[in-house]
Amino acid sequence: MTELSDIERFQRWLQSSLAETENIENEKEKLRRQIQIESAIQETIRYKDLLLISEEIAPPFVERNSPVRVFDQNENVKKENINSTCGSCEKQISSDLEFCPNCGEFL
Repeated sequence: MTELSDIERFQRWLQSSLAETENIENEKEKLRRQIQIESAIQETIRYKDLLLISEEIAPPFVERNSPVRVFDQNENVKKENINSTCGSCEKQISSDLEFCPNCGEFL
């Protein structure tokens, strides 16, 4: 037989408490207590179902042992050309851009 989880033990305890409400003599108090315990049992079942659903869903975050991209010193680095000019409008542009901010032409 498998071992009961804490939530299942709690549910069983609530169910036994519900059975014990039969010993309450005041009918109004008995009904109040029964409704209270039945509500708690329903919430326990709902919570247990939510736990089962959350175990089926993959976590949104992934832990990695190394960075996603390792910087390699030998990578081709775009050489800076200080006097870059646009081929379309012939305005001077910064060498780190891949397009002309003036006319929008891609280099």
